[in-house]
Amino acid sequence: MNFSASCVDALQEKNNPVPQATKPYSADILPYLMKGRYFNGSKSVGVKFADRFKEIAGNKAQRPEVTILMVALTSTSVYAALLWKSNKSPSKFNFTGNQFSEVYAFHVNFLNEMEENAPSKFHKLMADIFSAVQTLCSNGAAAVASHKDAMAFLDLDGMDDDE
Repeated sequence: MNFSASCVDALQEKNNPVPQATKPYSADILPYLMKGRYFNGSKSVGVKFADRFKEIAGNKAQRPEVTILMVALTSTSVYAALLWKSNKSPSKFNFTGNQFSEVYAFHVNFLNEMEENAPSKFHKLMADIFSAVQTLCSNGAAAVASHKDAMAFLDLDGMDDDE
């Protein structure tokens, strides 16, 4: 067993989240956040710069993609939110460029390297994220139109009770 496999086993034993090596940036939260920030309304970046996505679609897969910067900023915001939560949700917590620039730069550099070293996998990943965002845009609001609909998704019997 190699080092990384033993680390994954140790994390799984403690019920900690483990990165999915074959599906980076594939957490459901990313398309959801991207829809809300980049593709929500006529003044949103995704609508104002729709031509940019058509230009990106000129890749080999001929599918529109999200940009590296969108994925990096969204991933950085998720990191910041998790950090905020791990610090017991303090009332004063600033999401500033200086505070999280290293995290943002890491994601930008990582994705740039992925694009250079594995272009077909990179383009598929970015196109799949774009597709997930568009699916949310087209039927996301209809899927959960009310609190009653949202409650239907819960497994109340499977949830733990307060003891």
